[in-house]
Amino acid sequence: MDRFEICLPYILAQECPYPKDWSNHRNYSDDPGDSGGPTMCGITHREYDLWRKGHSLPTQDVIHITQDEGYAIYRISYWLPHCPSLKPGLDLFFFDTAVNMGSTRAIKLLQASLGITPDGLWGPVTSRAVAAIKDPVPIIYDEQQRRNAMYESFGAFHMFGKGWLHRDKTIGDVSASMAVDNRATA
Repeated sequence: MDRFEICLPYILAQECPYPKDWSNHRNYSDDPGDSGGPTMCGITHREYDLWRKGHSLPTQDVIHITQDEGYAIYRISYWLPHCPSLKPGLDLFFFDTAVNMGSTRAIKLLQASLGITPDGLWGPVTSRAVAAIKDPVPIIYDEQQRRNAMYESFGAFHMFGKGWLHRDKTIGDVSASMAVDNRATA
């Protein structure tokens, strides 16, 4: 099975209260304290506009996003191109970080955890460091601590911090478990 299909349900559990019904209005959020703006199943209106324009489609309110469009955005904008090169478990954690914090921050956090310059660019140095990972569990836990520290630095931490830290622990634990399970079967 494609690892994207394995990992996506964990992301949707954080982003989409009713992941089997993308038309459910309870999947929509437009919290004034959230800088992401209008969001449906974790996809911001801004990201949805970019995707539709890139596919020569007229823009429309994100509340009208289909599951197929959402899955395509998750795969193209957050899973690819880096997650397939990561070991099981680390792929989920990186994917979740990219979704929740943006791809550049996800790369920087991974680079810092790998002990290389966190420039946010995935080049040959990052590729070599990723290929050299023997056990992703310590990397996952290091990234988790870095992610928590970053959350705490955000101005909206007082509003969303409890949820962010819960998400970080949940995804971190699942990611580490995936990595251990993979180690046992490898």
